[in-house]
Amino acid sequence: MPELVPIRYGRMLDSAFAFFRGGAAIMAWDLSRTPTSDLRVQACGDAHLENFGAFAAPDRTMVFDLNDFDETLPAPFEWDLKRLVASIAIAARDMGFSPEDSRRATRAASTYYRDLIGEFAGMRFIELWYSRIPMKKILESVAATGDERAIKQAKKQVKKAKHRNALGALAKFAVKDGDEWKIKPDPPLIETVPIHALPGGPDMFNQGLRDYTDTLSPERQLVIERYRFADVARKVVGVGSVGMVSMMILMVGDRDDDPLFLQLKQATESVLAPYAGASVYSHPGERVVQGQRIMQAASDSFLGWVTGAMGLGLDYYVRQLRDMKGAADLSKMDAQGLTNYAGLCGSCLAHAHARSGDAAAMTGYIGTCEGMVDALSDFAEAYADQNEMDFEALVAAEKDGRIEAEFGL
Repeated sequence: MPELVPIRYGRMLDSAFAFFRGGAAIMAWDLSRTPTSDLRVQACGDAHLENFGAFAAPDRTMVFDLNDFDETLPAPFEWDLKRLVASIAIAARDMGFSPEDSRRATRAASTYYRDLIGEFAGMRFIELWYSRIPMKKILESVAATGDERAIKQAKKQVKKAKHRNALGALAKFAVKDGDEWKIKPDPPLIETVPIHALPGGPDMFNQGLRDYTDTLSPERQLVIERYRFADVARKVVGVGSVGMVSMMILMVGDRDDDPLFLQLKQATESVLAPYAGASVYSHPGERVVQGQRIMQAASDSFLGWVTGAMGLGLDYYVRQLRDMKGAADLSKMDAQGLTNYAGLCGSCLAHAHARSGDAAAMTGYIGTCEGMVDALSDFAEAYADQNEMDFEALVAAEKDGRIEAEFGL
């Protein structure tokens, strides 16, 4: 969507870290030119620090896991690991931490990854498959540190996430218009979409909803069928996704306090595909959904996919818009907090990779010494240097008028 590209540039120009978030395709090209282990896993494709977070499992337990799979594809395991440690080094610089602090954080991520892969190699696979990281356990670990500032911040983030549910979304994004709920416009970030004006009109849109429902299991179809369509709006999200079609769909039940918000998001080829090979799924939305189900210990009950739901002839995947989703606030972390969080993300990535990869082969390749940890720490700092040069090139392009950027959106 060309009119949104200036917003994407504006968000990427906010900082070197924001640029990195929007540059998954850049790093995919760079990684493809490096030596590889060729030990493949279901890779995230964009495993940076802010693509981890808390959300509600289907049993309503809050868990911590990877939460963005737009670029997921089978690929060498170290591509995800390199993107994670690079994001840590770049974030550390943006936060004003010393090179020593940065190295401690990157080493924590790779050390936890190495150690957990070793543990998973010795586990029964069924035990590994059902294991997950509950937020309750993370809060207990933070409490055990005795760091009052970290404890307070962690509790605050969990409390905030619990309020990011369907009812909270209804209060934030919708308003009652007579007997019907309507999404509140907030242009250019939220713009309502009159379905009568869409190619194909309401019939095309309703057929899209039915096609999406067909990708769900029967018991989840039963849930969706209890809700009726109320409204739809375009919603600008993230950094790397700005410019892609993303819609929020409001569904309502028989009661005013029974909403269900869905997000319909455009899916395309993974940025890894030119270098790791095409997906086995011809539908890009199915690629995202199936990759997410493989990598996550507990996935959204309403993950599905559809083609042409908006009459635009595009491919999409569907998920819940807000389901107790929470993310760590990097701006509130001190150096030790970043190190602790980096270790948690490294652990989480190891679990996601062990679900589809050969943990025994991976731990045999990685070993138990500091070789991989040292190498990844060096890589992270070198890539942070490269990212700064790439970021400055974008800054220069905006100053020269070669690109247009909208800031503050």
